[in-house]
Amino acid sequence: MHINISIYLLSILLSYFCYSNNRNGAGIVLQDQKKMSNYWESYIKSVKAYKSGFELNQPSIELSTDETITFEFDDLSETIEQFEYTVIHCDYNWQPSNMVFMEYANGFEFNPLYDYRYSSGTLVQYRHYSLTIPNSNLTLKLSGNYILRVVKQSNRQEIVLQQQFRVYEPLVKIDAFIRQPIEPYMQRTHQQLELTVNTAPLGKIDPNTDIAILANQNSQTYNELIFKNPQFTDGTRLIYHTSTSPLFEGGNEFRQLNIKSFHYQTPELKDIKQYDGVYHTLLATDKKVKSYRYTESRDINGKYLVKCDDVNDSPTEADYTWVYFTLNNDVQFDGDIYLFGELTGWELNPNYKMSFNPQSGNYELKLLLKQGFYNYKYVFVAQTSASPDFNRIEANFYETENTYNIYVYYRSQGLKYWRLVGLQGVNSRYK
Repeated sequence: MHINISIYLLSILLSYFCYSNNRNGAGIVLQDQKKMSNYWESYIKSVKAYKSGFELNQPSIELSTDETITFEFDDLSETIEQFEYTVIHCDYNWQPSNMVFMEYANGFEFNPLYDYRYSSGTLVQYRHYSLTIPNSNLTLKLSGNYILRVVKQSNRQEIVLQQQFRVYEPLVKIDAFIRQPIEPYMQRTHQQLELTVNTAPLGKIDPNTDIAILANQNSQTYNELIFKNPQFTDGTRLIYHTSTSPLFEGGNEFRQLNIKSFHYQTPELKDIKQYDGVYHTLLATDKKVKSYRYTESRDINGKYLVKCDDVNDSPTEADYTWVYFTLNNDVQFDGDIYLFGELTGWELNPNYKMSFNPQSGNYELKLLLKQGFYNYKYVFVAQTSASPDFNRIEANFYETENTYNIYVYYRSQGLKYWRLVGLQGVNSRYK
């Protein structure tokens, strides 16, 4: 492999990086702590959840069908610990429902997680775990939001991993469309959602108390909209839009990182080296987007794929590498910068906060990532703000290709939980 930068230069760069970002506590920034969020311990890596069949699927399945959710993760700890898993039913806002396990699931509440394989031919050793739900030990009786929780068998209070997923019943009809806003000052930066829900299959309902609708952009929860009251009703048709609302910032396409091979370098890579028993990947310096004109760039809307082009079985033969992210801004922002995407669990997590290096004028972060193809973006959180700014660094365009996910929840009078009775995806570009 052609080496472009000397070991000496790389060692100098490494000395500026703050490694403590990878060992911080796992609290989530700007989030209600009562919510059940995605979470994993520092030795757990490459967490994926998706509808079985394709790794870019949303982690959502239809109730009482053959569909399953696949969960995958790697354990990089040196000691072997037996894990167990369970599931927890939640309301539409990811707070635990007031139910016991046997009310929403069949089987044992805790089940051992035996399905793992050891890595093969890699410098970084790991155990790759895989799990599908439902399975012969655990099936689900109700629709709604769920949390998969993995714990240590020796201490079930010690949470190893939490991952959100959904189970739905296709009862209501959802009509959703993304268009350009009519407000002149919003036309170049925002996208407008038109949303109508037909609740006829539910019978008589009170739309102001029985229905809750969530709409998010590219699986992000920080700009998620919750609709509790329709703007208009037309019989069983609930209309949740006006001529000027609701609006989402268009944002920009995600940045991309291709580390599917250590034997060739893509434009975003500056150098790849192997020393101290592990690969090190130095990325080209990212910069704040300063253009006022949209530039087309195909992405996978913030997700990532584990893939190594040089092996036959990526789950166990793809290796890990230390990846060095650098964002240049010359001066320090009046707040914090976070790396964000599926690789962070869609959370603003302290483990992914950038550190400012005054000597270089760069924000820097070191992460241990498995070989694959990654999307990510930089998110700004002001010291005095209660909400993140997704566009201060990345810019904001109407033309950006985004996928919107619409979820319709229903709880009739006297019911203890919120059912997920409708799910629809809509794309801002592809109809």
